[in-house]
Amino acid sequence: SLKLNYGFRARFLVNYDMTFLYFLLQGTEQKQPQRCLCPARPFCRKDCLPADERMNYAADLSVLLSYWKLLDARRDGGFFHAAAAQMGLWLYRKSYQKAVSRRKETDHVFGRELSRLQKLEEEKCPSIDRTADAFASLLKACAMAEGEAALRTQELLLYHVGRYLYLVDALEDLPEDIKKDRYNPLRYRYAPEGDSLSVEDKKQLIQTIDASISMAASAFELLPENADRELVENIIYYGLPAVLHSVAQGNFRKRGKQE
Repeated sequence: SLKLNYGFRARFLVNYDMTFLYFLLQGTEQKQPQRCLCPARPFCRKDCLPADERMNYAADLSVLLSYWKLLDARRDGGFFHAAAAQMGLWLYRKSYQKAVSRRKETDHVFGRELSRLQKLEEEKCPSIDRTADAFASLLKACAMAEGEAALRTQELLLYHVGRYLYLVDALEDLPEDIKKDRYNPLRYRYAPEGDSLSVEDKKQLIQTIDASISMAASAFELLPENADRELVENIIYYGLPAVLHSVAQGNFRKRGKQE
C-alpha cells in the first residue's frame, strides 16, 4: 500500500505501531494472500495481503507519523542524526503532503500532541502521566471504527497501548539518557541510582504500565470479532507483558542479539 500510494521509497516507512493498527482494524472477512515479489529479495516470491481501505489508512498514517518523527530527530539529534533526518524530510516531503491531503485532521492531532510533548520535555516535566498522555493521545487519534461505542472502545485500547509504548521506551532509554544528559521523564519523577531506578521505584513504574496493559486488554474484549483477533490478542496478552519485563530486567536488546 505504501508503494502503490507513495512510491517505492515509502516502503521503508513501515513501522510496528501502524502495522498493529492495521490488524486491529480488520473486519470479519478472512483475506486470501497473493504471491508477490519481495523488494528485499527480488528473486523470492512471498505471500502478501491485497491492499484495501484499512491498509491504505495505516499507510497514510505511517507517512504522517514518520515525517513528524523525522522533524523531532532533526530538532533533538546530534549533527549527523540531524543531517540524516533532514535528508529524510527532503526525500519524503511530497509523500507527506499527499498524506496530509488525505488525513488532514489526523495530521493536525499528530502535530499538536508532539508539540505538547516537546514543550513538556523542554520544561523537564517530572510527571510521567502528562508526558505519556501526549503520545497516548496521538495513537488514540488513529482509531477508525464504525459506530460510536466501537470507536470509543478502540480509542481506549490505542490510548493505553500508546501510554505503554512511551513508558517502556523511557525505561529502556533511561541509562543512555542519563549518560548523555537527555530528557527522560523517569529522571525527574524518580531519583535514579546511578543509571537505573531503585527496586521500589521500578516496581511502582511496572505497576502503572501493567495497569495500561490491563486497560488495553479490557477494551479489546469489548471489540467485535475480526479476522485477525488471535494475532492482536497474542500481542496484547503475551507480547506487551513479555517486552515490559524483559526491558525491566535489562536484557531486552541483549536477548534479541543472542537469539
